[in-house]
Amino acid sequence: MTGNLFGTTGIRKVYGTEFDLSMALKLGKSLGTYLGEGTVVLARDARTTGPMVEDALAAGILSTGINVVKAGMIPTPTLAFITRLHGYNAGLMVTASHNPPQYTGIKFWGQDSMGYTPDMEREIERIYTEEEFQVAKWNELGEEQTTETAVNEHIEAILGQVDSKIIESKGYNIIVDPGNGSGSVLTPYLMRRLACKVISMNSQPDGHFPGRVSEPDKESLADLIKMVRDTGADLGIAHDGDADRVVFVTEKGEVIRGDRTIALLSREELKRSKNKPIVTTVDSSRVVDETVENSGGKTIRTPVGDIQVALKMRETGAAFGGEAAGVFIFSEFHNAPEPFVTICRILELMASTGKSFGELISEIPVYPLRKAKVKCENEKKSAAMQTLAKSLPERMEDVAEVITVDGIGISLKAGCVLVRPSGTEPVIRITCEAPTDKQVEKILANAKVEVERAIGNL
Repeated sequence: MTGNLFGTTGIRKVYGTEFDLSMALKLGKSLGTYLGEGTVVLARDARTTGPMVEDALAAGILSTGINVVKAGMIPTPTLAFITRLHGYNAGLMVTASHNPPQYTGIKFWGQDSMGYTPDMEREIERIYTEEEFQVAKWNELGEEQTTETAVNEHIEAILGQVDSKIIESKGYNIIVDPGNGSGSVLTPYLMRRLACKVISMNSQPDGHFPGRVSEPDKESLADLIKMVRDTGADLGIAHDGDADRVVFVTEKGEVIRGDRTIALLSREELKRSKNKPIVTTVDSSRVVDETVENSGGKTIRTPVGDIQVALKMRETGAAFGGEAAGVFIFSEFHNAPEPFVTICRILELMASTGKSFGELISEIPVYPLRKAKVKCENEKKSAAMQTLAKSLPERMEDVAEVITVDGIGISLKAGCVLVRPSGTEPVIRITCEAPTDKQVEKILANAKVEVERAIGNL
């Protein structure tokens, strides 16, 4: 039976109870069988399980006669970038992204630097389940090599995407917090190349994530906020574990939601590109729609997950898209999340306008938004959502529209609510937005009661 391995983006499981090295070996065999021939580039983030899982995957791939190039510990976007740059048949990243340290996982990337689609994942899982593995003879096994140039190649390409000279002329003071993740090996060095004065914190790779939890948000970034304020820095930059996300902190210490950054950058990308769609997920603020429309563009909503955004961008020819969690994709560069170009575009905008990041982002409105998680075992999620499809619209007041692109989205006369099962954790997520704090708190309270009731009755 398929459907148990992959979540929203790749595979993420608790090591030792949900995932072990025998699974990694089989997944390596599955990918090699799926490809049939060629070369896979393989990398990992800073997690303690990374080297073991990487070796097991490599062994499985090599056993099918497929070559492996190990790129070491690098950010996920770098792995995706070099997969396309060098024409590797696939890229494999050992990571559980922003999940807690006990998790491990794997993300699959295609030759075009786009994550594997759900159909591709289903085929990998079918091979895995049925164990229909390609087996190479002893003298036809794949060959293993290593590369140490991935980060430098990525940095050089990033610098070609922006006006480096105007950024260098400003000598910005930047605080970088990679959260003990793989962004440690790229972001501080990229900032130095742009003549920024860099202070790094939590920048020693450590899979225990001793500095803070891996997911960068207002609560986890207290130290970064204080450092920005104390040093008078121009910008704070934070990543998750594999650095496919980036979150910004203004010079005054304000943590900016990713959807506001999407809105800000959308204005600029619509000036650069003739392709007017901007793609974002169902959980982004309505401020994206309003900003894009005012800039002459159109917003297209997708289910949550960077692959969903990338697929819709390819389908519509959109030049830019992203997720509220801090994912940004520039299709003219490549098809994976690209936090590093995002950083450079922010600095370029600051330099060209002479405005601080705080001044720029203040041009994008803020609507009160609240989120909550309700624990729900993975096997109960489907039944809970079926119940909620009927009960949740009945519970909410002044319902204007019900949208089922991903989960249950309800537009209200004053606000909106999105309830969807997490693809990475045993929880159901609730996201609410409204014009005032009082309204959003009421919406969240009503939605949470109904979600808890639906789960409790199972």
